[in-house]
Amino acid sequence: MAQANRLTIYINGIRYPIKTVEEPAYVEGLAREIDTMVRDLMNNAATSLNEALVLTALSCMDSYKRAEKSADNLRAQFSGYVEDAAKSRLEAEELRRQVERMKRQPSARENA
Repeated sequence: MAQANRLTIYINGIRYPIKTVEEPAYVEGLAREIDTMVRDLMNNAATSLNEALVLTALSCMDSYKRAEKSADNLRAQFSGYVEDAAKSRLEAEELRRQVERMKRQPSARENA
């Protein structure tokens, strides 16, 4: 199991000590993005910190759900492509067998 990293992130100047198995740089990057979103909401919409955090969470969850749906669509497309490729391989193999059978059969010209 991965070692938990202890680090401190800041959202709107508030200190949040956390433990995570993720790379610190990754988590700190996430925190910076959240901090930017929260500060923008608080500056542009005159919202409280709690309101800004809830709106940020909603926005992040929306992005996550949309990405999840997009990934599901891509998986379905990929699955269809794999099925089509398998059918094409079978058809190509059958055509190769037919060509080989035809090569082995005496032609009508040879019998004439």
